[in-house]
Amino acid sequence: MSVRNRRGATLPLTILVIALLGVSVAISYARLSSERRTTGDGQAQLEAFAVAQSGLSSYMAGRNGKPTAHQDTTFTDLPGGTAQVSLRVLRESTTTLLPAVYVITSRGTATGVKSYDAKTPPAQRTVATYALWTPASLDLNAAITSLGGMDKAGGSGVMSGVDACGAMPAIPGVAVPNGTYTGASSPIDGNPDNTPVLLGTPGAGGTAKNEVAIDWAGIIAGTYLPAEYVSPAWPTAGQMANWPVIRVNNNPGADFSLPADGKGILIVTGNLIISGSRNWEGVMLVGGSIRSNGNNTTRGAAIAGLNVKLGQAVPVSDMNGTKDYQYDSCALTRALGHVGSLQRVRNGWVDTWASY
Repeated sequence: MSVRNRRGATLPLTILVIALLGVSVAISYARLSSERRTTGDGQAQLEAFAVAQSGLSSYMAGRNGKPTAHQDTTFTDLPGGTAQVSLRVLRESTTTLLPAVYVITSRGTATGVKSYDAKTPPAQRTVATYALWTPASLDLNAAITSLGGMDKAGGSGVMSGVDACGAMPAIPGVAVPNGTYTGASSPIDGNPDNTPVLLGTPGAGGTAKNEVAIDWAGIIAGTYLPAEYVSPAWPTAGQMANWPVIRVNNNPGADFSLPADGKGILIVTGNLIISGSRNWEGVMLVGGSIRSNGNNTTRGAAIAGLNVKLGQAVPVSDMNGTKDYQYDSCALTRALGHVGSLQRVRNGWVDTWASY
């Protein structure tokens, strides 16, 4: 049997093996490149997620005052990138039982992650949360409370704890320390009727001051309810429409006469005089006494004698003439809501919020 000459078969076989190895290398490189891209994209998405969360947290922490219906804010100093935060109102508040509802979205862009190639855009991620605007709290004992006691001259007018807004149950019309109310009780309306609620013993050493849970020291220091206007600066009628916080620094013992009608939160560190037909909507917080002369109207709530909480003696509040002090939960919501806080809705956080 003859043996054929097989010389020359090695070269094609070598070429075939090299080709197979080349294909294997190409497949391995493509797979490696794909995995690197996938890993890089995943890392970039995580970075964008962290930036979006940081933007959302920074916005919530930096809120001051009730937001408008639409707000857009950009944070460029976040670690790893930038965030565009947008707030939109879903439902505006109408009563004390229906707070304003917002949705806040944060779109994070990861600029600190190295891209796989120049054609790869920066990673982005959008998170969102629903939030409620919660008005600042105020401990109310009555439509008008006076820690220095009260004297009502004559039986005209009304001091009523019946909600003028019709949304909340009736509260007492007047609250004072034990034995410090003199004069007619028939103008007192609410729950109870025709009589003031007694808070406890009077004076700086008494117990009545503890029944008024207001941080008067914090208000005096400016850490709570910071003022937007400080007398002698006074808001115009147009500025009053924003229900501002107004402060008068006239303690100790000086009198301040209300110069015009207004609305919002009025903080008077000394004594307050209301004369003529002046009207106020919202909250009055007075360190000394309230002396109310003439035919004036207050809608919301008033608290006098708060300097007792600082260890000071305060004079009796005098209600002269035809008075109309009416508890109004809607006016309180408007005034206190201006200085409330934005609170996240529990289980209201959303990842990968869709944008159109």
